[in-house]
Amino acid sequence: MKYLLIALILVSGCKSTSYFNTSNDVARQKSILYLRNKDTIAGEISVIMETSLHANVTYPSAIEFTPEGKSIKQNIPLDDVVGYRIGTVFYALKKVDIHMNGINRLLFLKQLTPDHSKIQLYELFESGNGNDTGEREYSYYLSLQGLGPIETINTRSSKIMPLFEEKMSKIVADCPALAEKIRLKEKGYFIPFVTFSIKKHPEVLLRIINEYNNCR
Repeated sequence: MKYLLIALILVSGCKSTSYFNTSNDVARQKSILYLRNKDTIAGEISVIMETSLHANVTYPSAIEFTPEGKSIKQNIPLDDVVGYRIGTVFYALKKVDIHMNGINRLLFLKQLTPDHSKIQLYELFESGNGNDTGEREYSYYLSLQGLGPIETINTRSSKIMPLFEEKMSKIVADCPALAEKIRLKEKGYFIPFVTFSIKKHPEVLLRIINEYNNCR
């Protein structure tokens, strides 16, 4: 009995931890993996890409995934991955320019808009473990019709800011009533170039995107 107890403790100690820190720092989380060949696989995902936010660090070219009912981990190339879902939340693999300096990275972003949305909005949360400041940070990204499947636009980039009212109204120009609200800087439809809260971006953009999706 004594030796059985010791063995159980050793096995328990060797078992890797399961956690979700950010969408790019995940270990052994039950999820659904979405692949570019349209397959979906249930299992446990591990993503170790949070430290990849440093400019001098290269991110891994694969994620670890253990399919349901299997015991052996598989290395799934990022080129084959669309994203993964935990519960009701989908995390899409996208190319992002976090600091708008021309350095692009492949990272998993939280999708904030419905799958059918004509414009997609994504959120990147950084815990501080991998960025230059060590602080928790949020940034937001748009995926527009006509862009490549992994391409995004940082909502703070020159394609969106400054002159948000001009640039965003052009993006939704096929919905004239909405475009006019943005152009006139109506309350709730405008993001100033200097804002003290990045949370203003999703607040305004989700309102615009929802109205654009329902435009007739």
